[in-house]
Amino acid sequence: MRLRVDAERPDPRKLAPALEALRRGEVVIYPTDTGYAFGCAMSSRKGVATCRKLKQIDEKHWKPLTMLVDSINEFGRYGVLDNAAFRLVRRLLPGPYTIVLQATSDVPKLLRNRKHEIGLRWPQHRVCELLVQGLGEPLLSGSVHPFEDEPELMEIDDYMPRYDRQVAVFVDAGPLWPEPSTVVRFEDGNMDVLRQGQGELPA
Repeated sequence: MRLRVDAERPDPRKLAPALEALRRGEVVIYPTDTGYAFGCAMSSRKGVATCRKLKQIDEKHWKPLTMLVDSINEFGRYGVLDNAAFRLVRRLLPGPYTIVLQATSDVPKLLRNRKHEIGLRWPQHRVCELLVQGLGEPLLSGSVHPFEDEPELMEIDDYMPRYDRQVAVFVDAGPLWPEPSTVVRFEDGNMDVLRQGQGELPA
């Protein structure tokens, strides 16, 4: 199913089928501030397994999965924030950043990597906000990357033939440039920039 929405002023009623699919444990493709992404409910083992398969990340992989939240309070609920991490998160977000933190006990074990980490995002995107709020829990999220022989400007029409068997709903906000987030890890009071993306870090 395709849902066409206005990325800047989406009608919450149009997202109802996507929310129903997420509640059933299914996977959707939806727009974010860094391009289109796969998404499923954090609590859905079925959805998490499908997202892992689509992203080719097994449970023993070093790379942490990413969860979308919609507030600074949710960061503190799902990730261990020391004072330095809290100050940076409060300063940068919402925006195109992924913050890698030690997971709290509220994060299901199947979402943590082998170092018990989780990636957290709070995008500045209204569709993301409505999906997280409507679902009532974080979204497990993973960017949909174009193949090498495809143009970088991607549309839902590029994804539907490839993923129509694994994805229940495609939320269409028009063409989007896949621009990765900046990824920062906090560990033992230290900050490491794992990837410099579109989000600039403070000097």
